Amino acid sequence: MEQRYRKMQEWFLKHPRQLICLRFIYRLLPLVMAAGYGICLLISAMLNVKTLLFNIFVPAAVFAVVTIFRAAVNCARPYEIFKLPPLVKKDKIGHSFPSRHAASAGVIAMAWWRVNIPAGILFLFIAAIIAATRVFAGVHFVRDAAAGLAFGVGAGIVSLMIF
Repeated sequence: MEQRYRKMQEWFLKHPRQLICLRFIYRLLPLVMAAGYGICLLISAMLNVKTLLFNIFVPAAVFAVVTIFRAAVNCARPYEIFKLPPLVKKDKIGHSFPSRHAASAGVIAMAWWRVNIPAGILFLFIAAIIAATRVFAGVHFVRDAAAGLAFGVGAGIVSLMIF
């Protein structure tokens, strides 16, 4: 696994344009997701109170559960284990599993799904890219990003099925 991260990092370092693109997407897409979530909440408020409450409560619960779980488990990050500097500025120690960005993006995509399915599909795609950029940047393992995304989407699906 270490060799994969080294090769991935070497590739980006040999291709500065792609590295700039990775860093840009790494920073931009979470902002797009946050802005999109705000718009989703506005639309939810216009639809009905129940939709608004679910689209506030479910993402908040996912964020809280992931935050508590990753603090308790406290897994190391790739750059800690492999002694490779991440491709983006990051100095946080531990709390890698699961990725909170991926979990939040996944559950926000499902909040959109509740409001508008095509928008939900678009935001699922954005969530997957957010999860991937965390791995490419070397700040999360694949398992961290995949688990976070699966937990966020899964919680969203369960909330859609139950309510």
